[in-house]
Amino acid sequence: MSIRHRARPHGAVTDPSAESDFVDNWTSTVGPSGDPVGQTSRSSAFRAFARRHGVSDDAITRLLWSMEPAVYFDWKAPGSVRPDDRVIGYIGGAPELPLDMEWDMGDVFVASFDLAAVPRTLFDDRLPREGHLLLFTWSDAGGGKALHIPPGTETAVAPVPVPSALDLRLGSSHMVLERRTMVASRDDAWDAHAWLIGEEYGGIWDEMEDEEAEWHARLEAAVEEYAAKVGVRPAMNNSTDKLRGVQRNVHDSWDYVTEAFQRLREEAVLALRDGPERFDEVYDRAWRELPEQPLLHLATFNMKSLQYGWMDGDISWLISRDNLHARRFDKVEHHWLG
Repeated sequence: MSIRHRARPHGAVTDPSAESDFVDNWTSTVGPSGDPVGQTSRSSAFRAFARRHGVSDDAITRLLWSMEPAVYFDWKAPGSVRPDDRVIGYIGGAPELPLDMEWDMGDVFVASFDLAAVPRTLFDDRLPREGHLLLFTWSDAGGGKALHIPPGTETAVAPVPVPSALDLRLGSSHMVLERRTMVASRDDAWDAHAWLIGEEYGGIWDEMEDEEAEWHARLEAAVEEYAAKVGVRPAMNNSTDKLRGVQRNVHDSWDYVTEAFQRLREEAVLALRDGPERFDEVYDRAWRELPEQPLLHLATFNMKSLQYGWMDGDISWLISRDNLHARRFDKVEHHWLG
Protein backbone atom coordinates (compact mmCIF):
# COMPACT_ATOMS: atom_id res chain seq x y z
CA MET A 1 0.00 0.00 0.00
CA SER A 2 1.31 3.45 -0.83
CA ILE A 3 0.46 6.84 0.55
CA ARG A 4 0.62 10.03 -1.49
CA HIS A 5 1.51 13.09 0.57
CA ARG A 6 0.45 16.59 -0.34
CA ALA A 7 1.64 19.66 1.55
CA ARG A 8 -0.87 21.80 3.39
CA PRO A 9 -0.89 25.54 2.72
CA HIS A 10 1.80 27.62 4.42
CA GLY A 11 1.00 28.19 8.07
CA ALA A 12 -1.68 25.49 8.16
CA VAL A 13 -2.53 24.00 11.53
CA THR A 14 -3.78 20.53 12.28
CA ASP A 15 -6.72 21.92 14.24
CA PRO A 16 -7.99 25.48 13.55
CA SER A 17 -9.03 25.86 17.19
CA ALA A 18 -5.37 25.55 18.20
CA GLU A 19 -4.18 28.42 16.03
CA SER A 20 -4.62 31.14 18.65
CA ASP A 21 -2.43 29.22 21.10
CA PHE A 22 0.47 29.25 18.68
CA VAL A 23 0.10 32.61 16.97
CA ASP A 24 0.22 34.70 20.15
CA ASN A 25 1.72 38.04 19.04
CA TRP A 26 2.83 36.51 15.76
CA THR A 27 0.99 35.72 12.56
CA SER A 28 1.38 32.40 10.84
CA THR A 29 1.55 33.47 7.22
CA VAL A 30 1.42 37.25 6.92
CA GLY A 31 3.66 39.80 8.59
CA PRO A 32 2.32 43.00 10.14
CA SER A 33 3.38 44.92 7.00
CA GLY A 34 1.26 42.59 4.86
CA ASP A 35 4.32 40.73 3.57
CA PRO A 36 3.91 36.94 3.44
CA VAL A 37 6.30 35.42 5.95
CA GLY A 38 9.29 33.91 4.21
CA GLN A 39 8.22 35.28 0.81
CA THR A 40 10.12 38.59 0.92
CA SER A 41 13.54 39.18 2.45
CA ARG A 42 14.77 37.28 5.46
CA SER A 43 14.38 40.30 7.69
CA SER A 44 11.57 42.51 6.40
CA ALA A 45 8.60 40.95 8.20
CA PHE A 46 10.42 40.67 11.52
CA ARG A 47 11.72 44.24 11.34
CA ALA A 48 8.26 45.61 10.49
CA PHE A 49 6.72 43.70 13.40
CA ALA A 50 9.36 44.81 15.92
CA ARG A 51 9.28 48.42 14.71
CA ARG A 52 5.50 48.51 15.13
CA HIS A 53 6.06 47.71 18.80
CA GLY A 54 8.72 50.39 19.20
CA VAL A 55 11.87 48.24 19.15
CA SER A 56 14.86 50.25 17.96
CA ASP A 57 16.54 49.44 14.65
CA ASP A 58 19.86 48.89 16.44
CA ALA A 59 18.28 46.20 18.63
CA ILE A 60 16.54 44.62 15.65
CA THR A 61 19.80 44.41 13.71
CA ARG A 62 21.57 42.73 16.63
CA LEU A 63 18.75 40.20 17.02
CA LEU A 64 18.55 39.38 13.33
CA TRP A 65 22.32 38.95 13.23
CA SER A 66 22.73 36.73 16.28
CA MET A 67 19.56 34.67 16.69
CA GLU A 68 18.37 31.55 14.96
CA PRO A 69 14.63 30.78 14.99
CA ALA A 70 13.77 27.43 16.56
CA VAL A 71 10.84 25.08 16.98
CA TYR A 72 10.87 23.19 20.28
CA PHE A 73 8.84 20.02 20.54
CA ASP A 74 7.68 17.39 22.99
CA TRP A 75 7.12 13.69 22.39
CA LYS A 76 3.92 11.85 23.16
CA ALA A 77 2.66 8.32 22.90
CA PRO A 78 0.26 8.26 19.92
CA GLY A 79 -2.70 7.51 22.19
CA SER A 80 -2.06 10.57 24.37
CA VAL A 81 -2.16 13.20 21.60
CA ARG A 82 -4.93 15.75 22.21
CA PRO A 83 -7.10 17.37 19.52
CA ASP A 84 -5.46 20.76 20.15
CA ASP A 85 -1.87 19.48 19.95
CA ARG A 86 0.22 20.83 17.06
CA VAL A 87 1.51 17.58 15.56
CA ILE A 88 4.62 18.12 13.43
CA GLY A 89 5.75 14.55 12.78
CA TYR A 90 6.78 11.37 14.49
CA ILE A 91 9.80 9.69 16.03
CA GLY A 92 10.82 6.07 15.57
CA GLY A 93 8.92 3.18 14.11
CA ALA A 94 9.32 2.77 10.36
CA PRO A 95 9.89 5.63 7.91
CA GLU A 96 7.76 6.32 4.86
CA LEU A 97 10.17 6.34 1.93
CA PRO A 98 9.86 6.91 -1.83
CA LEU A 99 8.91 3.71 -3.61
CA ASP A 100 12.34 3.41 -5.27
CA MET A 101 14.25 3.73 -1.98
CA GLU A 102 15.08 1.02 0.57
CA TRP A 103 15.66 1.35 4.29
CA ASP A 104 19.33 0.47 4.58
CA MET A 105 20.61 -1.94 7.18
CA GLY A 106 22.23 0.01 10.03
CA ASP A 107 20.42 3.30 9.34
CA VAL A 108 18.43 3.96 12.49
CA PHE A 109 15.34 6.00 11.66
CA VAL A 110 15.04 8.88 14.14
CA ALA A 111 12.28 11.21 12.98
CA SER A 112 10.08 12.49 10.17
CA PHE A 113 8.98 16.15 10.20
CA ASP A 114 5.86 17.21 8.31
CA LEU A 115 7.29 20.52 7.13
CA ALA A 116 3.88 21.97 6.25
CA ALA A 117 2.83 21.51 9.89
CA VAL A 118 5.97 23.03 11.45
CA PRO A 119 5.09 26.43 12.99
CA ARG A 120 6.26 29.43 11.03
CA THR A 121 6.97 32.83 12.50
CA LEU A 122 8.23 36.21 11.36
CA PHE A 123 11.82 35.14 12.02
CA ASP A 124 12.49 33.13 8.85
CA ASP A 125 14.23 29.80 9.53
CA ARG A 126 14.94 29.06 5.84
CA LEU A 127 13.26 25.65 6.04
CA PRO A 128 10.91 24.59 3.25
CA ARG A 129 7.29 24.33 4.31
CA GLU A 130 6.42 21.47 2.02
CA GLY A 131 7.22 17.79 1.99
CA HIS A 132 8.87 15.81 4.77
CA LEU A 133 12.31 15.92 6.38
CA LEU A 134 13.59 12.54 7.57
CA LEU A 135 16.57 12.06 9.89
CA PHE A 136 18.66 8.93 10.34
CA THR A 137 21.63 8.01 12.53
CA TRP A 138 23.83 4.93 12.74
CA SER A 139 23.48 2.27 15.39
CA ASP A 140 26.69 3.54 17.03
CA ALA A 141 25.68 7.21 16.45
CA GLY A 142 28.93 7.68 14.54
CA GLY A 143 27.18 9.08 11.50
CA GLY A 144 23.84 9.87 9.99
CA LYS A 145 21.97 11.56 7.17
CA ALA A 146 18.93 13.65 6.28
CA LEU A 147 16.43 13.19 3.47
CA HIS A 148 13.95 15.73 2.12
CA ILE A 149 10.95 14.15 0.38
CA PRO A 150 9.19 16.69 -1.87
CA PRO A 151 5.40 16.98 -1.80
CA GLY A 152 3.56 14.71 -4.21
CA THR A 153 6.17 11.96 -3.91
CA GLU A 154 4.57 8.55 -3.67
CA THR A 155 5.78 6.82 -0.51
CA ALA A 156 5.20 3.65 1.44
CA VAL A 157 6.09 2.44 4.92
CA ALA A 158 9.47 0.75 4.52
CA PRO A 159 9.96 -2.82 5.77
CA VAL A 160 12.48 -3.21 8.57
CA PRO A 161 15.86 -4.31 7.14
CA VAL A 162 16.66 -7.96 7.74
CA PRO A 163 20.22 -8.68 8.95
CA SER A 164 22.25 -10.94 6.68
CA ALA A 165 23.89 -14.11 7.94
CA LEU A 166 27.18 -12.18 8.15
CA ASP A 167 25.52 -9.39 10.15
CA LEU A 168 24.18 -11.95 12.60
CA ARG A 169 27.58 -13.66 12.93
CA LEU A 170 29.12 -10.26 13.71
CA GLY A 171 26.43 -9.60 16.31
CA SER A 172 24.74 -6.86 14.25
CA SER A 173 21.02 -6.22 14.28
CA HIS A 174 18.80 -3.39 13.10
CA MET A 175 17.58 -1.00 15.79
CA VAL A 176 14.02 0.32 15.60
CA LEU A 177 13.13 3.13 18.02
CA GLU A 178 9.77 3.30 19.76
CA ARG A 179 7.18 5.17 17.72
CA ARG A 180 6.04 8.47 19.25
CA THR A 181 4.41 11.67 18.08
CA MET A 182 6.20 15.04 17.94
CA VAL A 183 4.13 17.99 19.16
CA ALA A 184 5.36 21.58 18.86
CA SER A 185 5.67 23.16 22.30
CA ARG A 186 6.68 26.72 21.33
CA ASP A 187 6.80 28.50 17.99
CA ASP A 188 7.84 31.87 19.45
CA ALA A 189 11.35 30.59 20.15
CA TRP A 190 14.87 31.67 19.30
CA ASP A 191 18.28 30.37 20.16
CA ALA A 192 21.25 32.68 20.40
CA HIS A 193 24.53 31.26 19.23
CA ALA A 194 25.65 30.11 22.68
CA TRP A 195 28.78 32.19 22.76
CA LEU A 196 26.93 35.37 21.80
CA ILE A 197 24.58 35.79 24.76
CA GLY A 198 24.99 36.02 28.51
CA GLU A 199 24.96 33.29 31.12
CA GLU A 200 21.40 34.17 32.14
CA TYR A 201 20.26 32.70 28.82
CA GLY A 202 22.34 29.53 29.07
CA GLY A 203 25.15 30.86 26.91
CA ILE A 204 28.74 32.03 27.48
CA TRP A 205 30.97 29.26 28.77
CA ASP A 206 33.91 31.49 29.63
CA GLU A 207 33.98 34.95 31.15
CA MET A 208 34.17 37.65 28.48
CA GLU A 209 36.36 40.70 28.85
CA ASP A 210 36.86 44.14 27.33
CA GLU A 211 35.36 44.62 23.85
CA GLU A 212 33.66 41.23 23.69
CA ALA A 213 31.98 41.83 27.06
CA GLU A 214 30.57 45.08 25.71
CA TRP A 215 29.28 43.31 22.59
CA HIS A 216 27.55 40.71 24.78
CA ALA A 217 25.99 43.39 26.95
CA ARG A 218 24.56 45.16 23.90
CA LEU A 219 23.05 41.94 22.60
CA GLU A 220 21.50 41.10 25.96
CA ALA A 221 20.08 44.63 26.10
CA ALA A 222 18.53 44.07 22.66
CA VAL A 223 16.80 40.92 23.92
CA GLU A 224 15.49 42.79 26.96
CA GLU A 225 14.29 45.72 24.84
CA TYR A 226 12.41 43.36 22.53
CA ALA A 227 10.77 41.54 25.45
CA ALA A 228 9.74 44.81 27.10
CA LYS A 229 8.38 46.46 23.96
CA VAL A 230 6.66 43.46 22.37
CA GLY A 231 5.42 41.96 25.62
CA VAL A 232 6.58 38.47 24.65
CA ARG A 233 9.88 36.89 25.60
CA PRO A 234 10.61 34.17 23.05
CA ALA A 235 11.79 30.94 24.60
CA MET A 236 15.60 30.68 24.57
CA ASN A 237 16.71 27.21 25.59
CA ASN A 238 19.54 25.58 23.71
CA SER A 239 19.19 22.32 25.65
CA THR A 240 15.80 21.30 24.30
CA ASP A 241 15.03 18.89 21.46
CA LYS A 242 14.37 21.11 18.48
CA LEU A 243 14.34 21.84 14.80
CA ARG A 244 16.74 24.64 13.77
CA GLY A 245 17.95 27.02 16.51
CA VAL A 246 21.57 26.41 17.50
CA GLN A 247 23.40 23.30 18.57
CA ARG A 248 23.65 22.52 22.27
CA ASN A 249 27.43 22.58 22.15
CA VAL A 250 29.51 24.92 20.06
CA HIS A 251 30.60 23.14 16.90
CA ASP A 252 34.30 23.49 16.10
CA SER A 253 33.48 25.06 12.73
CA TRP A 254 32.85 28.27 14.71
CA ASP A 255 36.19 28.25 16.52
CA TYR A 256 37.92 30.80 14.30
CA VAL A 257 34.98 32.95 13.27
CA THR A 258 33.20 33.91 16.49
CA GLU A 259 35.03 37.15 17.12
CA ALA A 260 34.81 38.16 13.46
CA PHE A 261 31.06 37.39 13.46
CA GLN A 262 30.49 39.65 16.46
CA ARG A 263 32.71 42.44 15.13
CA LEU A 264 30.91 42.42 11.79
CA ARG A 265 27.59 42.65 13.65
CA GLU A 266 28.63 45.77 15.52
CA GLU A 267 29.92 47.32 12.30
CA ALA A 268 26.60 46.49 10.64
CA VAL A 269 24.62 48.21 13.40
CA LEU A 270 26.41 51.45 12.54
CA ALA A 271 26.32 50.93 8.78
CA LEU A 272 22.58 50.19 8.70
CA ARG A 273 21.35 53.12 10.78
CA ASP A 274 20.60 55.11 7.63
CA GLY A 275 19.37 52.11 5.64
CA PRO A 276 18.17 49.20 7.79
CA GLU A 277 16.34 47.68 4.83
CA ARG A 278 19.77 46.71 3.47
CA PHE A 279 20.23 44.18 6.28
CA ASP A 280 20.12 41.08 4.07
CA GLU A 281 22.70 42.50 1.68
CA VAL A 282 25.09 43.41 4.51
CA TYR A 283 24.52 40.11 6.33
CA ASP A 284 25.13 38.02 3.22
CA ARG A 285 28.33 39.91 2.46
CA ALA A 286 29.54 39.46 6.04
CA TRP A 287 29.14 35.69 5.81
CA ARG A 288 31.33 35.71 2.70
CA GLU A 289 33.97 37.67 4.61
CA LEU A 290 34.26 35.16 7.46
CA PRO A 291 37.55 33.21 7.45
CA GLU A 292 35.60 29.96 6.95
CA GLN A 293 31.94 28.99 6.74
CA PRO A 294 30.63 27.72 10.09
CA LEU A 295 27.84 25.15 10.13
CA LEU A 296 24.28 25.95 11.16
CA HIS A 297 22.14 23.72 13.30
CA LEU A 298 19.32 21.72 11.72
CA ALA A 299 18.02 19.45 14.51
CA THR A 300 18.98 17.92 17.86
CA PHE A 301 17.69 14.91 19.80
CA ASN A 302 18.68 13.63 23.22
CA MET A 303 19.61 9.96 22.93
CA LYS A 304 18.35 9.06 26.38
CA SER A 305 14.96 10.52 25.53
CA LEU A 306 15.02 8.52 22.32
CA GLN A 307 15.38 5.43 24.54
CA TYR A 308 18.50 4.55 22.60
CA GLY A 309 19.44 2.10 25.33
CA TRP A 310 23.16 1.75 25.66
CA MET A 311 24.24 5.27 24.56
CA ASP A 312 23.63 8.77 25.85
CA GLY A 313 24.47 12.29 24.80
CA ASP A 314 23.02 14.31 21.94
CA ILE A 315 22.85 13.70 18.22
CA SER A 316 22.65 16.68 15.90
CA TRP A 317 22.43 17.35 12.20
CA LEU A 318 24.32 20.41 10.90
CA ILE A 319 24.30 22.12 7.52
CA SER A 320 26.16 24.93 5.79
CA ARG A 321 24.29 28.16 5.18
CA ASP A 322 24.55 27.79 1.40
CA ASN A 323 23.23 24.24 1.47
CA LEU A 324 20.36 25.23 3.76
CA HIS A 325 19.33 27.97 1.36
CA ALA A 326 19.63 25.57 -1.59
CA ARG A 327 17.76 22.84 0.35
CA ARG A 328 20.64 20.44 -0.17
CA PHE A 329 19.79 18.27 2.82
CA ASP A 330 21.88 15.47 1.30
CA LYS A 331 24.86 17.58 2.40
CA VAL A 332 23.90 17.53 6.10
CA GLU A 333 26.64 16.58 8.56
CA HIS A 334 25.92 14.40 11.59
CA HIS A 335 27.40 15.15 15.01
CA TRP A 336 27.32 13.14 18.23
CA LEU A 337 28.41 14.49 21.60
CA GLY A 338 28.43 11.98 24.44
